Parts: sequence; C-alpha cells; structure tokens
Amino acid sequence: MSNALLRAGFAAALAALALALTACDRASGSEASPAARLSALEQRIDMLERKAARLQDVRDIKRLQRAFGYYFEAAQWDQMADLFADDATLEMGLDGVYVGKAHIRSYLLALGGGHVGLSEGELNEHLQLQPVVDVSADGHTARARWRTVVLQGQYGRSAEWGEGPYENEYVKEGGVWKIHALHWYQTFVVPYAGGWAHNRDVNGGVYVSGKLRPDRPPSVRYPTWPGVYIPPFHYANPVTGR
Repeated sequence: MSNALLRAGFAAALAALALALTACDRASGSEASPAARLSALEQRIDMLERKAARLQDVRDIKRLQRAFGYYFEAAQWDQMADLFADDATLEMGLDGVYVGKAHIRSYLLALGGGHVGLSEGELNEHLQLQPVVDVSADGHTARARWRTVVLQGQYGRSAEWGEGPYENEYVKEGGVWKIHALHWYQTFVVPYAGGWAHNRDVNGGVYVSGKLRPDRPPSVRYPTWPGVYIPPFHYANPVTGR
C-alpha cells in the first residue's frame, strides 16, 4: 500500500477519532476544538513517520557497510567500488586520499595484488563491528563509526591480524545510500605469531601509494603500533556530551 493511501486512511481514522473526542470534550467541558485535536494527532503521526524513516536509513547504511566487508573478504573489487558515490573519497591507513569511483576501483584492485578474487589458500577476513550511525535530520547524509578486525594471510606462508576504526560518511542518491567518504585508521597490523606484544606494525599503514599515486596526501598523519592514536569521534560522548 502506498504512503498516500496510508496517510488518507490515517486522516479518515483521525477525523472519526476527533469527532468522538469532541463529543467527550463537550460532555466533560473541555475547550479543545476538533481541529486542534486533529492537528495534534497529525503532527504526532508525522513525527513517527520521520522517526521510522530514520530507523530504516540506519538499517540500510548498516547493510551497505556489511556489503563492503563481504566484498572485501571475497576480493570482489568491482562490487566494492560500486558501493561508492561517483565523487566519493577513500583513505585506507596512510596511503593518502583517492578521489572518484574510478580511482577508488584502481586502488582496491592494486590492494588486491592486481587481480580479482582470492588466491588459493588466501584469507582476507574483514570483520566490521560496533556500528554507531547518525543520520542527518533531512535524511540525505549520514556518518558512522565502525571497529574492524582484520585476519589475513596465505596458507603455509604468512598470517597477520590487525585492528582499526572507520569514520565514514554516506549520501543518499535517488533513494539509495552510497559511501561518500571512507576513512580507515590503522591501529595495528602485526604477524599472528607473537601478536602485538612482540611485533611492530608490518607496514606503517602504507599499502599501494608507492605504485599508485593518491590524489591527496593523508588527511592526518598518525603513528601506528607501537605508537598510539585515537581518531576523533564524529559524535559526542553520550554521558558527558563532549
């Protein structure tokens, strides 16, 4: 059923309810007019519809980011690139900023060693956890923070794991949410054997910028493990408001 039909049904039901309330008001001596009561109920429904729309936006954005992680794990770089807006930006670790869907696609392909799909025995898990999604009041843009655990390696040859947060921006185009700015901060990527207790970060957050030049340098420079850096949160502390 369309929204127009639903609203028409609501309006008819509200009109009937307003008449019933008016009769009760007259019996009780209330001064509220039918129009005032109906207006208040319509405003309540409008507020609930907006709230429901924002909740759906949050679900859609979570699904979008999960698709990103799924394609990442399967090394499906074309499908990943298609999740971005045409003028989007991507920034992974300290490789710099890559602008536009075409350059993002090139970056992802280079990140995957120049081929689509995993090699035999290759592991590339990209677990995206703890989402905090905030949608703008107009429902056209959003921001979200994720925490990512990375498990990667080649059977019998290497094994690494890592961690770091995303601070991303999203835009709704034609009713469809797309990634507008993706930024992953590398906390650490270290050999599995010995973990962070006995190893330094394996690459300092640099992956392919030496062979595929970024459009802009890193938006922020920070130390990777054993250095410590906490990227700014896009939202206020829920307790202190800071």
